[in-house]
Amino acid sequence: MRAKRIPDAKALLDPSAKAWGKIDREVVELGGMPIHLQTSRYVRTVWADKLVGKVRAVSVQAAHDGERLAIHLEWNDDTENKEFAERQFPDGAAVVFPSNGDASLVTLGAPDAKVNAWYWRADLEDGENLVAQGLGTDTPTKDTPIAGRGVWNDGRWSVVVSRALKAKGADNVKLTPGKTVKAGFTVWEGSNRERGDLRSYSRQWRELALEA
Repeated sequence: MRAKRIPDAKALLDPSAKAWGKIDREVVELGGMPIHLQTSRYVRTVWADKLVGKVRAVSVQAAHDGERLAIHLEWNDDTENKEFAERQFPDGAAVVFPSNGDASLVTLGAPDAKVNAWYWRADLEDGENLVAQGLGTDTPTKDTPIAGRGVWNDGRWSVVVSRALKAKGADNVKLTPGKTVKAGFTVWEGSNRERGDLRSYSRQWRELALEA
């Protein structure tokens, strides 16, 4: 997977920007989070016979301008869920990077190998920068902001999450043109009551190369 170098990444903060049409895309298959890994006994019981991870594929594009990286996600979704309501939750998505070490994607890291997530949710005005060291431990960090925007149209979400390459804090992923980082992807389908660790995710890290 390649993050193309372009003159101005800020032009790509709009998920509907025509410039995204010039960026290569890759479809990443997703699977549902295993029920036995859910940290809540209630969730493990109630969801034992239910589908976890309704979204099974996400289209990924990436570009940077030497100062900012933008990642574009698209997936099919028959319903636009933008609020908490009876038996539904807001749709959401995240791009996940290992902060350090050989962090696990399925468990969202460990105390000695954290992960950094660029998080978007349909009811939020912007993206969130999260750090996790295991399931259920995601914590917002304010030292380096994430831009996040989403547009739902005709049964499909288009979402962009973006961050400056330079970041404060040891737990934020380090991004350098000419270098490669690992990335994972996760999606929450609100109409399926997905939230927390009830989600779809890419089962393996993908290599994301930032063009020099």
